[in-house]
Formats: sequence, C-alpha cells, structure tokens
Amino acid sequence: MAARARPHDEALIEGLRAIVGDRGLVTGTDVRARSCDPFRPVPPLGPAIVRPACTEDVSRILSFCQARGQGVVTHGGRTGVAGGAYADADDIVLSLERMNRIEEVDPVGPCMTVEAGVTIEAVQNAAAERDLLYPVDFGAKGSATVGGSIATNAGGNRVVRWGMTRANVLGIEAVLADGTVVSAMNRLVKNNTGYDLKHLFIGSEGTTGIVTRAVLRLVAAPCSQHVAFVGLAGFAAVLDLLSRARRLPALSAFEVMWQDYYVLVAGHDATRMPIDTRFPFCVLVETMGYDAETDAVLFDRFLEGAYAAGVIGDAVMANSGQQAADLWRVREGSEIIVRAMSPFVSFDISVDIRRAEAFVAEARAALEERFARVRTVTFGHLGDNNLHLGIHIGPDTAAREIEIEHCVYGVVGEFGGALTAEHGVGRLKRAFLPGHVSPGALDVMRRVRSALDPDHALNRKVLF
Repeated sequence: MAARARPHDEALIEGLRAIVGDRGLVTGTDVRARSCDPFRPVPPLGPAIVRPACTEDVSRILSFCQARGQGVVTHGGRTGVAGGAYADADDIVLSLERMNRIEEVDPVGPCMTVEAGVTIEAVQNAAAERDLLYPVDFGAKGSATVGGSIATNAGGNRVVRWGMTRANVLGIEAVLADGTVVSAMNRLVKNNTGYDLKHLFIGSEGTTGIVTRAVLRLVAAPCSQHVAFVGLAGFAAVLDLLSRARRLPALSAFEVMWQDYYVLVAGHDATRMPIDTRFPFCVLVETMGYDAETDAVLFDRFLEGAYAAGVIGDAVMANSGQQAADLWRVREGSEIIVRAMSPFVSFDISVDIRRAEAFVAEARAALEERFARVRTVTFGHLGDNNLHLGIHIGPDTAAREIEIEHCVYGVVGEFGGALTAEHGVGRLKRAFLPGHVSPGALDVMRRVRSALDPDHALNRKVLF
C-alpha cells in the first residue's frame, strides 16, 4: 500500500498534480524506490517527485513552490557522487527525465539544441549520425544528463583536448527559484552583448537556477584514433612522456594509473592486463585527428622517440577500434573498484601536475599515520591536473569517512590543490569548502546565490 503524504502535504501534492498531471507525479513508495546516489541506496525522503514535460511546467512548479516556501532538489541522471541529488523529508524532487528531446542538430554551426534531460550518450549518438562529435565524454554518459553535466561542469576523459563542459556550451535556458525563465540560448561563437549569463548556471550545482535547455557546441568527428598503453619506471618518465605527448596536435587523452590501480583491475580481469603489472605507472595516450595517414606517422614517431630515449619500458598499441576500446576498458574499471574495495571513500582533486606523485605519497603517509590499515587506488586525467583516489581502511571505512576526508583534504590544502576537479561540492564536501576558497571568493558566491534565490530554495544544502 502506497504511503500517504502527511496531511499538510495534501495541498502540495494536488497543486503539483494540477501542473503536471498524474503522469508527471510520483508519490508514495515509488519515491523510495529510487536512489539519489549511483553507488548506494539513498532514497529521496520527501513526499513527491515531480516530472515536468517542458520549461513552462518547470516555471509553474517553482513559482508554486516559492509561494509555499517549499524546497526543491533537482534530479538529472543521478550519477553524481557528491550528494548533490540527496533530498530530505521536507524537499520535493524535480526530475527532468521527461524533458529529453533533441530539438535540432545544426551541422554548419556546428551545434545542437537539446532539453536538459537528454543523456550525454544520446547527444553523442545524434552528433555521430551527422559526422560530428560532442567531445564531453565520461563513464556514466549512458545515464548522466546534459543538465546535470552543465550543473556540475563535468569533465571526463578528453578535457586535455576539448575542455570541460563549460567550453562546450554556447547557450542556456534556465528557470530561477521564483519561476522566472532566463532565456540565453545563444548559438553564436562570438557574442559580447552584456553578461554571458550561462556562466551563472554552469558549475552552480543547481543552486542558482534549473537548466532546462541548452545549445551545445559540436566539432567535426575525427577520422583517426590512435591509442597506446605504456608502462613507465617512474614519475619523471610520466612527466617526460606528457611533455612529448603535448607536441602531438591531435592529443585527446593522457590517462595515468598508479600501480595500485592497475594491479587491482588487471588482477580481477585478465582481459584488462595489456602489459606486465611491474611498472609503478601506466599511461593511456590517445590522439583523435583529421588526417589518418599523418596522424599515424606522428603517433608512431612519438612512441618510437619515447622508447629510444628510455622513457617507455613497455607498450601496446591498438590496431583496431575494438583494441582501442579494450585499452580504454583498463582505465574505466570503476565497477571493479566498487566490487573489490567497497566500502571506500572516493576523491576527485586537482593538483600541480609536477607535484602529483609527492601529493599521493603525502596523502598516503597521512592516512597510514592515522589508520592501521590503508588500501588505495590512484588514477586520473593527469594531463589536466585531475586525480581520483579511492581509500579503504577496513569494514569501518564508511563510519570513519569524515576522518579520511580530513586527512586527504588537509594534504590537498598543503599542496595548493582543488577540493574537487569535476564532481562538484554537493552536500558531501560542503564542510570543506571554506578551507579551499578564499573568504572573499566565498562571499561573492554567497551573494550571487542569494541574489538569484534569496530563500535558498533550490538544492538548499548544496555548496553552502
């Protein structure tokens, strides 16, 4: 039997139903059947999930909620790992899952106009049908939505070539907490007419408004892809290889795996062991270009030069699209980490590339000083400063998560790094935010949020 809304929620439920109809409203036990977290069951605790079908619906919902003083948490694909989608008992969830249309693909622009609920994979597929590419790419693309990726300024595998989501959005439509629709659906690469309002919403984690539509920048689909998986004897060799790789005009990815990560993944899946596990570091290098013959020559020359100089200890190069995908599977082993290390605490931080090895060593030393048992995996998009760490200290890992975070984030601060590189602050990192941005910067953030949402009704426990 479906759980009944509390008596004081009846007017809320019926008011939402009047806006979106029965199809657009989820209540009772169906609300609890969902999770706000991709790795563990964290159901929404509020009375309803409202599913608008268009921007006008979103506007009416937010106007109605503001009049009632009702808090709203926005849901996209719910793939975020910072708790940004968590919803308390006094929140309703606004899900954009029904707003999933691709409105137009402009091959000349080139750009694509979409609703915020469309998945990244659907965008990529629609672009590919027209020999175009939407370059923002990450493991959760099959579930992650455009709106969520904009809200968190998602990064992913090919930031070193095409940048974060921010660099791939031309225009945005968003709805403010009071229902005001902000239409800034710019399609022009050059437009200096006043403030570029899209940047008020990109990376805001849903605290300044709800993104409902966007114009995405596309690029011509590359006609060549070259991927190599290499083993290196030390971090100095990693930095040397990165310097050499940056000379490749088509460099699209430079992914580094510490030995702890590679041993774990290869040890649990023999098909993910292209080279021996003896190397302290492994790197996946990729180029995606527009001249297959020239790209092949340059990539071969790059590998041969690095090998001749003693930078590379061993290497495997993909000779087909399937082999390239197999090498990427080594790097994208998150399901193995979840299966083999849970419970674990994950981090996505940025540090000075030159000091990445020292940072990892210092963070591990801080953990080992505090905890009797420490297991780690370390990998990341080192070409753009981003490292991912997974930390396990035994069965009580989840219970001691805050202690683990204090250890790691303390070292991040000492190294002048960033609290989060691409996943956002959400709810789970908000306590650490004041220690990683200056008081003046934090004050400006608060002013912007309060100007657009004075009551902090939108994602009210996110960021600050």
